[in-house]
Amino acid sequence: MSYENEIYAVVDLETTGSSYRKGNKIFQIGITMVQNDQIIQDYNFTINPGQAIPPMIKDLTGIKNKDVKNAPYFEDVAPYVHNLLENCIFVAHNIAFDYHFLSESFVSVGLPALNQKGIDTVELTKILFPTLSSYRLSDLSKFFGIEHVNVHDAAGDARATAELFIELKNKAVHLPLVTLEKLASLSPHTQKDNQIFFETCLEIALKNKQALSEEIIILNGIALKKKDTLIEQTAHRMKKNLNVDYFLSPAFLKQIAYKKRMNQQKMMNQIDTFFHQSSSDILTIEAPAGFGKTYAYLIPAILTGNPDKKIVISTSTLLLQEQLQEQINQLRHELPFSFNVTSLKSKVHFIHLERFAEIDLDKLLSIESLVMMSVFVWLTETTTGDLSELSSSHKAGGLLEQIVYQREDGLLSSKWLTEDFLQHYYRNAEQASILITNHAFLTHHFEDIYKLCGEEKPFLIVDEAHRLPTIYQESKKVSFALTSIKRKIQKFLSDVRGYREHLENKATQPFPHYELINLEFSLSQLAASLTVLENHLSEIIFENEFKKSAKKKNEQKIAIDNDLIVRPGFQRKLKQITRQIDEVILTGVRYNESESSSDQSEFNQRITKFNRTIDQTKTKLESFSHTEEFDFYSLIYYYQAVHMFYEIEKSKWNMGAELQKNIQSFFDKTIYISASLLLEDESNYMKRKLGIEGLKTSSCSYNEQQNRQLQIIVPSDIQSVAEFDYHEWIHMTATLIITIMMKNQNKVLVLFNSNQALEDVYNKIKETEEYKQDELDVLAQGYTGSRKRVHRRFSEASKVVLLGSGMYWEGIDFPDQAVDVLLMVRLPFDSPDSPENRAISQYYHQVGENSFQQEMLPKMMSRLVQGVGRVSRKENEMGLLVCLDTRMLHSSYAHKIKQVLPTGITITGLPLHLIEQEVEKFNKNRMD
Repeated sequence: MSYENEIYAVVDLETTGSSYRKGNKIFQIGITMVQNDQIIQDYNFTINPGQAIPPMIKDLTGIKNKDVKNAPYFEDVAPYVHNLLENCIFVAHNIAFDYHFLSESFVSVGLPALNQKGIDTVELTKILFPTLSSYRLSDLSKFFGIEHVNVHDAAGDARATAELFIELKNKAVHLPLVTLEKLASLSPHTQKDNQIFFETCLEIALKNKQALSEEIIILNGIALKKKDTLIEQTAHRMKKNLNVDYFLSPAFLKQIAYKKRMNQQKMMNQIDTFFHQSSSDILTIEAPAGFGKTYAYLIPAILTGNPDKKIVISTSTLLLQEQLQEQINQLRHELPFSFNVTSLKSKVHFIHLERFAEIDLDKLLSIESLVMMSVFVWLTETTTGDLSELSSSHKAGGLLEQIVYQREDGLLSSKWLTEDFLQHYYRNAEQASILITNHAFLTHHFEDIYKLCGEEKPFLIVDEAHRLPTIYQESKKVSFALTSIKRKIQKFLSDVRGYREHLENKATQPFPHYELINLEFSLSQLAASLTVLENHLSEIIFENEFKKSAKKKNEQKIAIDNDLIVRPGFQRKLKQITRQIDEVILTGVRYNESESSSDQSEFNQRITKFNRTIDQTKTKLESFSHTEEFDFYSLIYYYQAVHMFYEIEKSKWNMGAELQKNIQSFFDKTIYISASLLLEDESNYMKRKLGIEGLKTSSCSYNEQQNRQLQIIVPSDIQSVAEFDYHEWIHMTATLIITIMMKNQNKVLVLFNSNQALEDVYNKIKETEEYKQDELDVLAQGYTGSRKRVHRRFSEASKVVLLGSGMYWEGIDFPDQAVDVLLMVRLPFDSPDSPENRAISQYYHQVGENSFQQEMLPKMMSRLVQGVGRVSRKENEMGLLVCLDTRMLHSSYAHKIKQVLPTGITITGLPLHLIEQEVEKFNKNRMD
């Protein structure tokens, strides 16, 4: 059936709530008719819902009760609307809501339910534009340049959706024919009747048969965008004789819409001199948040780097790496010369074309089919093959994990090799002047980065340098997931037994499969030994935790004494397990080499893969056989359903010397940049962590002249954190958040030290009437979307609260003053009972020093400075921080906290009930 000349009725509703069955009603209907890619008519029906429009809905739509007071009721317009939609294909942005709400409304007034075909533009947009960060109608209107005058007005939204629908159809019919055919074949898995859309577009494309774009090649039945490796020309830089002064000139700063910050030029010149003239190989710079340090190090890096002498820039998180890439891309358009930059990532980010092509489309689940459709479209646009380009909405279903490079993968076969994205990525990296990465990738791939840089050692810039030691320590952690490994072994044992029985049942004559029997036996012995080790660990947990009546949590991590690990009994258990792993591997190899097996069989391949997995487990176990200085061990246990899972971790808390050795081995010169490098002169904290001798003498602080208008308020009439009842503290925190949000137009960031506390406060807020009535916009890390989604929603909203921990203290950058009020629930100390802090305390006790002064206090103050940097980032900018920890005022180290904070910051104690007034006062002053 052809749908080419169909009329599409694009519908949008405004309702008093999200559920018809809960009594919500329609108060506006917008309909835009589309035929042959042309808008032919608009309709706008204002309706009296017979009930008050909630305040939140009024604010959202701009429609007030007085606007609908004299409007007709739904039953008055329903017959006309029903006839209008008859014989049309129903289109909506999120059709599941509009279609069913309208259909139920028709039935309630005695009209037939809707039975039209329906198309959803949200799903179509996700498939046809798979890399967008948002699929909200207002965001899509901005992206496509659609004039969307009245957002959240039914008529305006229907018109915008109609124009979006036309854009989607135009995109689809111009896709390569092989891609569109695959979309049509997978379209039965789409929701409602989106299959109609793809079949219609394929029909139009086959009829028109346009020539293939010159930017597209067809390789083994898949359409791919052509990609070129850019060869950078560097002579122009010397000819222009540019220096940092040019990039701080009023003309250039105006061109890039950038404001010059105090002392930026000093920092730029220092870096430029360090690169070209200094004999030293280390430079450390302390620059406060909001200083503009990124621009200050980017310009000398861009001027200095070239393909033969690269500059590697590493920052603390993948999100900051992506932000840095965006900033460089913006600069590239305005610079008087071109240069190449590559963002370094692990191979597991890249699509494996051969594995992708081998996916059996007929066996895909619905969610997998939708992701597959998006990937087919994306391959016609991407030149990187980096699957992180895809929207987070495509991560569902696990399909992407099946089509990426695995760490052990080699080169693709020859029929795919010419277009292999990973090889293209390596070629671009070799030709780039600047390589961008994050600390986790850097610490795992020192040698790989060095190999990409050719014959000369590159320069290294470490931004957020205070985070590097911790991330390096994390990269060297060894984790033995005991219970998970045991379950994999038991599952494989069951599969081996089942396969052997299958062979015996179909055999024409009795034949003992000795090698399989041996494999079964070795697997069962290994599983039994792992069970014995689990029981031993269970006894340790009982002795350390349950006797203390510790609060049961979802996950616990407790310290294991080093003496326990090195005891002969424990070591005998580990050695027995490693010997049994060797036996499993040997019996598996013997079966694969036996005459009764087939090298190409799926079962043989599974044995090979399993052997590789447990051999890696053996390597981890062997690292537990010896203990070095600064090593410490942790036992992690958690429940899944009613089963206890155990893991053992081996870590090292002081790795500065090893870290510095690696950096100096693979890099020529290194610059360390942070807002918190020199907090405690007497402790030499960062000197130890980075492994740098003479850190103080090579550093230069820009902190002194930074003028801040940040006020810190601490409740003066609450208990200390040690005395507070936990549930009372949760209630107080949630109540304060609601109080601040209800009476003020603010963006509030709430920083937690504990994910458990974050979850408990979030749940407490959700219990309130304010939240249930949609009067609060609450985002919570780990609960309200991906990190990108949460970050974007927080940045774009005018009134919102974000509950965050971990990376929100120091791994997230909110440019352009995205935070008005910062609520710090506690000073960011790590738990003294954590395995790491117990190991640190034990070490300093043995050497006769104070672990609190040497490690825990400077670490807390480093994180505190970073946290304060989330608010009031710019000169003369106002900010408010409320800290619910009285130690900021009354502890023995309160004076040290004041010393490390930027100048211009005041700390005031106020009764808790007056803080609400202070927030209102701050809000008024900020608005004036």
